[in-house]
Amino acid sequence: MENLFLLKLEIIIFFMSLFYVIYYMSWKIYETYFKVKSVIIKEEISNVKTALNKVDLTTKEKNYKKEKNTKQLTDEEINQLTEILKRVKNNSSKGYFDTAKWLIIEWLSIDKFNKDLNLELANIYIKEKNYQNAEIIYRDLLEVIKDDTDLYKKIAYIYAMQWKLDLALDNYIKVHRKKPADEEVINMLCEITYDLKDFKSSLKYINQYLKFKPRDIDKMNMKAVCYEEARDFKDAIDTHKRILELQPYNTVSRDKVRELSDFI
Repeated sequence: MENLFLLKLEIIIFFMSLFYVIYYMSWKIYETYFKVKSVIIKEEISNVKTALNKVDLTTKEKNYKKEKNTKQLTDEEINQLTEILKRVKNNSSKGYFDTAKWLIIEWLSIDKFNKDLNLELANIYIKEKNYQNAEIIYRDLLEVIKDDTDLYKKIAYIYAMQWKLDLALDNYIKVHRKKPADEEVINMLCEITYDLKDFKSSLKYINQYLKFKPRDIDKMNMKAVCYEEARDFKDAIDTHKRILELQPYNTVSRDKVRELSDFI
């Protein structure tokens, strides 16, 4: 009987010890998880509309000319910023967008108008398809960095992605005036004016684009439509014939040549 009692006691002690170990390990895992979470996600990142919401861009007179666009950083800060940008790009490339955002936001408190930091943040928003936030960043940057064709090009793209075609067109035209040979800009001008049914302007940009890529069938089709809309049927037919030289089995152009011939 005594041996049976000791056996039962040992079993009870064993299960009590096991329960304590399980409880202790569970508590440590729980505690570690929330410590890590509090470091990585200090608050809901979705509530951070843009890093520049910490920047007062509504001064009484908005006298940006008197304010330097970027802070004069010390050599140590420049080295730290270089390292931060590397970490931001590394996290962003791996899809760790929240971590990258917090690195950016913390550094914007030191250099709020830093172009590289803001562009990285806007790039993250674009990857997340949050075009509205990217637009806010570009607009705010353009308030303090004047006549930056790279920024005009970026905000034009964002407007286009949100189907704000008139705004996109205005900004692409600004870039085109300064960089008339920018193939990407000319391509976007072709597409936007065509979507806006401004066929006269579209034809102008399409002809510019075809100087870079004379065998682009899509642009040739657009060119033919522009001529047809202008009731310039002869040039529309000639354009379709050029398409048939490149694509002899293009049934659309073949039918168009036959159809438009009746109007000449």
